[in-house]
Amino acid sequence: MKKVGLLMKEYLEILKAKIFTNKTMSWKSPKVIGGSIALMLLMGSGIVYLNSTTSAVYVVVNGEKIGLVASKNQAVEMIDQILAEKGAPWGIAAKTHDGITYSSIRIKNSEYQPLSKEELAEDISYYADGVMLTVNKEPIFVLAKAEDGEKLLKDFQEFYAQPSDKNQVTSVRFEDEVETQPVEVPLEQALSYEQALEKLKQGNLHKIEYTIQENDSWWLIARKNDMKTKEVLAGNPGTNEDTILKPGEKIILEKLEPYITVVSEGVRTETETIPFDVVTETDTSLPSGQSKVKQAGNDGQKEVQYSYVQKNDKILSQTVKDEKILKKAVDQVIAKGPQAKVTVAYSRGSGRIASGLSWPLSGRINSYYGYRGSEFHTGIDIDGDKGDPYVAAASGKVVSAGYNGNYGYAILIDHGNGIMTRYAHSSKLLVSGGQSVSKGQTIGLVGSTGRSTGSHLHFEVIINGETVNPLNSLR
Repeated sequence: MKKVGLLMKEYLEILKAKIFTNKTMSWKSPKVIGGSIALMLLMGSGIVYLNSTTSAVYVVVNGEKIGLVASKNQAVEMIDQILAEKGAPWGIAAKTHDGITYSSIRIKNSEYQPLSKEELAEDISYYADGVMLTVNKEPIFVLAKAEDGEKLLKDFQEFYAQPSDKNQVTSVRFEDEVETQPVEVPLEQALSYEQALEKLKQGNLHKIEYTIQENDSWWLIARKNDMKTKEVLAGNPGTNEDTILKPGEKIILEKLEPYITVVSEGVRTETETIPFDVVTETDTSLPSGQSKVKQAGNDGQKEVQYSYVQKNDKILSQTVKDEKILKKAVDQVIAKGPQAKVTVAYSRGSGRIASGLSWPLSGRINSYYGYRGSEFHTGIDIDGDKGDPYVAAASGKVVSAGYNGNYGYAILIDHGNGIMTRYAHSSKLLVSGGQSVSKGQTIGLVGSTGRSTGSHLHFEVIINGETVNPLNSLR
């Protein structure tokens, strides 16, 4: 519009000069009048065109016109914003391999519909220069941010090793062959650092369809598949241990397996409770069959230093390096009348009731009865978490309950007829020597005291003084 105005002004100046300098040409001359009219018509049409149109730029993606924007600069700025926003959840700027070009045009004002950033974003494909994690040559996932690869592996090791003032980690490594390699990845297939770490922590969930067999129980299915009963039930919502199983029916077994196994070694210092013992004294001043607490018992505390080897969160081996008593336990003293005195002796007999022993704890068997290398394992190790309650396998009398060398805190129960059971490595004992217990009664809590390989219950069956395979006696 401004350019047209300048042309008109110049023309009028020239026309004025011609009229005043050319004495022979009259301003009324047909040539002057005709030329002026033609020029004015031309300029008028130009003004109309410029007023009714606008300049714009087509954004072309992979040869296809996507839409119009005001200028190329605006289009470039819009694309930069889109790439930044798309990559923001991963902490990167996304990239694209799309061919993006620009084509300038003039378009009628009424036809100009500016392209929005959201519309343009839908027509662009994105990728990231990421890093792929492989375990034993198998790809697991791809991180969107390449530099997060090493950080992820280091942080995953520390998640299990957990170094601290109380846990001096001497070595940490992967048991598996773990590698990272740079790759291009479509943005929608990439994981952020946080997503990848959480995926490694959760492990790989496998769902298996299992067909119920004759004589199956929830406990037996768990045992067959190296699982805990509660894990089998968790994969089948709406069921419990009393739900009846019918042969031929199908259930789902959900097994979590780690993507990567972290092996760590070190020295851990823990503060442990020393359970108080119960001491019974005969008090002739009390009537027969009566008792009273002469002295309240109090748990003690000790600081124990262990050297250990650990796989993920499971202790493979643990050896006591040092032990320091912080607070001595105070015995509970119970006075009893003379006729209430309990004398416990080891029974002997046929051992026939051994077939009726109940499982003291529901869990997978970590170690069976028999030789482990050059050592003979005198019982079975039942997996459990620290603090899980376990029960008496049968009714009987507690022969002993306290700390017993490699057994740690252990309970020995005499069931009569030559049968005894032992429960070892407890974190806490809930019964005392001389006490009568009933079948299924909670008597202690799972732990890892003594010579232990992590939280579990070491369970023995002893018949006439000799250990036997507990699996032949349990039902």
